[in-house]
Amino acid sequence: MADQLLPVLPVKYGSLRVGGMTFEQSPLAETVSLGAFSGDGRDALVNRIHEAFGVMLPEHPRAVHTMDGRCAFLWNGPSQWLAIAEDGAGLLSRLREVCEDVCALTSQSDSRAILKLSGPDSREAASRLVPIDLHPRAFGKDHVASTLAGHIPVIMWQTDDVPTYLFLVFRSLAASLFHDFSVVLNGFSSSEMDTCV
Repeated sequence: MADQLLPVLPVKYGSLRVGGMTFEQSPLAETVSLGAFSGDGRDALVNRIHEAFGVMLPEHPRAVHTMDGRCAFLWNGPSQWLAIAEDGAGLLSRLREVCEDVCALTSQSDSRAILKLSGPDSREAASRLVPIDLHPRAFGKDHVASTLAGHIPVIMWQTDDVPTYLFLVFRSLAASLFHDFSVVLNGFSSSEMDTCV
């Protein structure tokens, strides 16, 4: 009888808490890339997503949310987007029903991990690894960037004004990114309450 395979989290550590900031792995999520076919595919895709999900796919590096907040679409390049929903939402199946004939759909759920940095000093902490301007006038809520965090390619998404940042990273690089952020966060003043569990 074959062994049953169970998912293994890409980062073996729990949360890292330093000076009011928390860095941790987000719960597993369904992630699907959408790449519009050439010709009329892009306009057809934009219209189909609008009809089915009630959102306009962003034209710039931004994220938009469905009204129920259960799904988000992130700009990921010209005529390309990422759709993200909670694990088990059936996102890929729904997208196949809606737009499989006008775009390429690829599940990214097993290839990507999502790490979350939040807390009052997280902008300063993130700026130590990310070579983009994170000032609120330049990078605010629902702004998205494909960039590097240190030497690791990430898709960075600011989800609120705390600020909280999500880093979508290739699963095989998630532990390295966690390590890099642990070094950054340990450079901040720490107390006996700071923990890594």
